[in-house]
Amino acid sequence: MSRLDEPFERAEVLDKPGIVGARWWHKGLADAPKDASRRNAILAALGAVGLVGVAAAIAVAADGCSDDETAVQRKRALDMQRTFGWSFGAAQESVTFDGESKKPFDRAALARMSTDLRPADEGARAYYVPALFESPSAVPTLVAEGDPAPITPLGDVLRPIFTPAMDRAYRSGKALASLLLAARTDSGLRRDIAVIVDLDGPESVAFAAGAAEAFDPVFTFDNWPHPRGVVKAHLTLAAAAYYQPLFARSVPGPRATMFVLDRQRLSPYSDDAAQFDNRHVARLPSADALWDRGVRHVLVIVPTERDTTESDDLNDDVVAFRSRRLDVALMAASVFAADAAESKPANESEDWPPYYYGGRAASHGWFWMDYPWGPPPRPAPVEPSAPRPGKSYVPTQRATPFSSGTASSGVSPIPDGFGTVPVVVALGTGVILGAALSRSGSWNRASGGYGG
Repeated sequence: MSRLDEPFERAEVLDKPGIVGARWWHKGLADAPKDASRRNAILAALGAVGLVGVAAAIAVAADGCSDDETAVQRKRALDMQRTFGWSFGAAQESVTFDGESKKPFDRAALARMSTDLRPADEGARAYYVPALFESPSAVPTLVAEGDPAPITPLGDVLRPIFTPAMDRAYRSGKALASLLLAARTDSGLRRDIAVIVDLDGPESVAFAAGAAEAFDPVFTFDNWPHPRGVVKAHLTLAAAAYYQPLFARSVPGPRATMFVLDRQRLSPYSDDAAQFDNRHVARLPSADALWDRGVRHVLVIVPTERDTTESDDLNDDVVAFRSRRLDVALMAASVFAADAAESKPANESEDWPPYYYGGRAASHGWFWMDYPWGPPPRPAPVEPSAPRPGKSYVPTQRATPFSSGTASSGVSPIPDGFGTVPVVVALGTGVILGAALSRSGSWNRASGGYGG
């Protein structure tokens, strides 16, 4: 029997400055059942350790581990990609870009993407998540020993896209902006309205681009693309590349705030071997933070009128907003449409046709009737004929894998293993050999390796 299979017994407590066997390690071993094997005790202790501490922990505790002993552990997907490359575990695979744009593309501008797309308002930058926009120019810091194939930089693979769905979203965002621009006062644009755009990633980016004249976008995409990614983040990134020149332009004066989400962030996930879990949850300011910024009304944008409630990970947020006496409302992006009765003027630009609330120029101002956050427009608008269930929306607490269902919890739950990937670790050295989803790695020939 190898020493790894012998029952674990604590012989000495190490709790001195400078000794690697610090409190977190001692606690992991002490919490292990008395009859646990040495291997299981070590793995229990590793559960408290992040990527940086894995090698140091094993160097102290894995006495008796041979170099070919391995274990599968879960690590945060984004951390693994930043360390080993965007296509970690699928180095020789790539991604495809449906709807590739034919317009000229300045690839060198990708290095500026995280700067070009950050909020103009310095106070809003605390809520900006630049992770996705940093990926094209990121350089791996390590090579996975079990998966050493060279990884093509994402910046060399990326192509801008422009799709019909993005075009509709852009025009819808422009229509919403026109409503706020029409309500401008002598003191400038209203900033007491905050918008949360919760559409599929490429459409959310396009909606924000269309609305950029009146709204300062705060992007919250906390993941990277991957060839086997559950979330098709490469398409969101490709949409951002298409609109990057627009976002890079300076818009004079302060604007209202628009938080931009990818609705696919909670996509279903089932197969470690075939999928890479690059999912993430939304990160929004607290109710108090919005209130302190002068926000009194929050509008959540969903795809269609069939979407009558917010995404699961927004439930705790919107309930908290309402408890803080913020008006919270829901609106479908599909409520904006072109007016079929209008004819295109001879000198009209490519922005034709304009979209209107309710699909008619005469009904556009009815937005302020459905969402009475200002004086009724003049002349009086015509009520849209299309159903608009969002105007009667009221946030209601509900328990989901991503929401607590209780007002006093303070922290929204996240399912175990969410946004993580299985990796193969050599117990004798602490080296991460590669992603367990890649079956061709050399660890498969090792004793105890992953061969599932």
